[in-house]
Amino acid sequence: MDLDVLLNYAIAFFTLFSVWVFILLFLKHRDEYNEKLSKPQKTPQVSIVIPAYNEEKYLEHCLKNTLAIDYPKFEVILVDDGSTDSTYKIAKSFKDERLKVYTKKNSGKGATLNFGIGKAKGEILATMDADSYPSKNVLWELLPYFNDPEVMAVSPAVKIKESNSWFKEVQRIEYLMILFSRKVLSFIDSVSVTPGPFSIFRASIFDKIGGFDEHNLVEDQEIALRIQAHNYKIKSSMTADVYTEPPDTMGDLLKQRVRWQRGGIRNYWNYKFMIKPAYGDFGMYFIPLNFITLACFFLLVGLMFYSLISSPYYTRYVWIDAIGLNVTLFTLVAFFVFIILAIFLYLAVSSFKNERVKLRYIFLFMAFYWYLMFGYNMLFLFKEIKRENYSW
Repeated sequence: MDLDVLLNYAIAFFTLFSVWVFILLFLKHRDEYNEKLSKPQKTPQVSIVIPAYNEEKYLEHCLKNTLAIDYPKFEVILVDDGSTDSTYKIAKSFKDERLKVYTKKNSGKGATLNFGIGKAKGEILATMDADSYPSKNVLWELLPYFNDPEVMAVSPAVKIKESNSWFKEVQRIEYLMILFSRKVLSFIDSVSVTPGPFSIFRASIFDKIGGFDEHNLVEDQEIALRIQAHNYKIKSSMTADVYTEPPDTMGDLLKQRVRWQRGGIRNYWNYKFMIKPAYGDFGMYFIPLNFITLACFFLLVGLMFYSLISSPYYTRYVWIDAIGLNVTLFTLVAFFVFIILAIFLYLAVSSFKNERVKLRYIFLFMAFYWYLMFGYNMLFLFKEIKRENYSW
């Protein structure tokens, strides 16, 4: 069997295997998917740390919603990271004794989070992006996970508000798919990120493993990997809703995704030592899955170009009797991958009973997302080849 044929079949098999694993995990743990946990065994003091840099557009809305959280004991620590707009002025305009406002020289998000953690008094710490806003019951939904003493962090249900913008609706569908995937992975203790919008931690974990990496592009992923490396648990909630503002333009979206991809791959590479049985499913399944997925993407792109430039004498065709059509093997495999991922998308979106998603946006997502993936992965590869500096 020729190499190009073997690679086509390998990509198809890997896609089917990966999606099937998610489907089986979802079906096995369906009762836990939207679980309502018992109330927290106690109501600890919570410190909510908000790092902010030039966030005047969203900060007022963020602080109003954060201060309106339904919980008896919490403080909000706003750290202005040397903003050049009115971020600090807006924060200081709030007259609420629960809100403490600090400003410092610009040093990046990781350092700003660590500064805020150093000022915190709570037994539980929450991180909150300044362009996001939580639901009123967010803490009551997250805290019960800490009834398990091995749980050190919990990620919320980060979503995008429904809108009339097709660009935001496509991103909204992607966020639902990511949330679905993270919850399914939590069933095998394989959560790999504690998102900036309102993930919560036991304060003691920072004494044990250190604070946020101040030189990391995706510090919320790195801290999660470090927690996993110390064999602690991270859980994911489907009911603790937190809404975030997505990028408004294609340029901003690509910039965000290239940062996620560059930082993410670097983090997984730094934690490749976890690929061993001692780290369970996270080490033996999840980390390799990320490397293999990226490899399959670039193989698929390579096969696409090979299929386009090959002479007709060398292009592999498959005859489909049912429709009397000759198609290239690459086209057949790409179509198969598309259908499998469409099934996965349907399962993910339909699992959210309270989220209305219009069918036309699902079709747009299916048409648009692959071009987005192609774009940011090509940019990621280009920047790595050029050895461009990492920047926030």
